[in-house]
Amino acid sequence: MKAASLHQKRHVWGKRWRSSTTFGIVCISISLFAESFLYSFIIPILPYMLEERNHVDPSDIQRLTYQILTLYGVVSLVSSIFIGQLADLATTRKMPLVAALVVAIIGTLAVAAATDVSVIYVGRALQSIGATAAWIVGVATLRASVGAEHMGKAFGFMYSCISIAELLGPAIAGVLLSLTGYWMAWGSVFVVVAMNIAMRLVMIEGSDASIAHEESDNTASVPDEESPLIFGSNDQSDGESEEVSIEEPAATAATAFFRVVLTQRRVVISMLCSIVHSIMVASYGTTIPTHVKFAFGWDSLPTGLLFALLQLPIILSSPVYGWLRDRVGTRKPTAFGFASLAPLLWLLGAADQKQFPWASSEASAKFTYVAAVVGIGSVTNLTSTVSAFEITCVVDEFESKQPGIFGPGGGYSRCYSLSNLAFAAGLLLGPLLSGALADSVGYYLMNTILGK
Repeated sequence: MKAASLHQKRHVWGKRWRSSTTFGIVCISISLFAESFLYSFIIPILPYMLEERNHVDPSDIQRLTYQILTLYGVVSLVSSIFIGQLADLATTRKMPLVAALVVAIIGTLAVAAATDVSVIYVGRALQSIGATAAWIVGVATLRASVGAEHMGKAFGFMYSCISIAELLGPAIAGVLLSLTGYWMAWGSVFVVVAMNIAMRLVMIEGSDASIAHEESDNTASVPDEESPLIFGSNDQSDGESEEVSIEEPAATAATAFFRVVLTQRRVVISMLCSIVHSIMVASYGTTIPTHVKFAFGWDSLPTGLLFALLQLPIILSSPVYGWLRDRVGTRKPTAFGFASLAPLLWLLGAADQKQFPWASSEASAKFTYVAAVVGIGSVTNLTSTVSAFEITCVVDEFESKQPGIFGPGGGYSRCYSLSNLAFAAGLLLGPLLSGALADSVGYYLMNTILGK
């Protein structure tokens, strides 16, 4: 009896704070921070790795760098759906997320220790699988922890952490490589990932045996559903809304989730919005460094500061825009975000065009360009995570009408696998589209076309 009592006390140690919503948000946000840090960390040191450790000919470094970075997106695109399916079959999300982090750290070890380019490819693929799984399972856990009514604020905080990681990863990699050497630089990655795994093991889900489906009773009225991405769709009554035959719950849960969800217009349009958003994000990294080098003569330091100015408004505005989405939904903020991006993208391309008055001097052209970058950073969050919100709302709607329709996991991992698929597709298309346009019609017309 005494031993059983001690076991029970051990079992519930710290349960109150370990299972709290706040701690859950922090843990998941740190998890996504770690994966974003891991993704961006390699960018500035990859040329060094290829030339010094893998003895690649300098003329091949640019090509291999592009291939290795592109591989990450390809693997993420291909693996998203399978990961979502497997994650929704799990009885708890803790171990799938820990497993994802372990896969990511194995891939990181392979990349860091590689002395052959093929090992870098394998390691980068493992990194992508681990990061994709961590994103899908992590966001599903976050949704289960906070409920629909606070999803915007939680996603806003999460997106701030991701943006901080994208900002710090390359900076820390470059500084540590220069000051402390190769392995000390990689040591920072292993510390971040190990801390992340430890926190994830400590965290207790709101219900460790059952997942977000239990929250379906609270999702009958969801702010985002009241303001959907399709104008006028909320004027329809339940009987007139987009309906899909869901007469066989078991079949829907097992095989037909994607058929059911992808027949909803809100889902399709929100995924298109996410693709466009990620195309824009990818185009900045593809074209800005080259353009400012030739237009203004900027080297890596001012270019890095320029990207910091792009990221800082994103970091600061994420919680605010998340709160806004909880209040008014996704439709109006998303429409305003894309409408604002159009003139800002045009200004980004026109900043150094001599036919405009602000380009009369190099100083004013530089100021205009920087102002456009800051403006883009300020509205980028309005167009992010749209598909995650809208797909969640659609699943919530089905679950509220017929609980268990998508199985005991509620289908949320498959939700975010679709969202991740859309984002990964844009990340693949972005460099190809922006690079081809910049080469064929020039930077100014490229931004004009993207803005349209």
